[in-house]
Amino acid sequence: MSRRVAATLAALAVAAVGAAGCGGAGVSDSRIVDALNLEQTGRGYEMGGDPFCTITDLLNDGDAVSSAHDTTGKATFVIASRNGEVGVLAQRPFAPDCSRRAERALTGLSRRSG
Repeated sequence: MSRRVAATLAALAVAAVGAAGCGGAGVSDSRIVDALNLEQTGRGYEMGGDPFCTITDLLNDGDAVSSAHDTTGKATFVIASRNGEVGVLAQRPFAPDCSRRAERALTGLSRRSG
């Protein structure tokens, strides 16, 4: 077997293992919206209609959560499930009780989807 063929097979094996570990397409927007009791507004979503619990983006899988962590700033931050498989991008100021409720709900979602 040539080195090129061996390298190609090794790369395919790594890709297959990585894809198997991803757990599919992630959690749907509708499941996140339902779990967090989100209401759509002009600025994104609000948990239970509370303007101090504003969500600007839904993060459906671990890749989206990781990417969002890299782009947060003073105005936004990530709230994710404990294993980082699903999350949301929250707008500051954000009420601490909403943050705790969101993390619990997202952790529950990731357990059910895994």
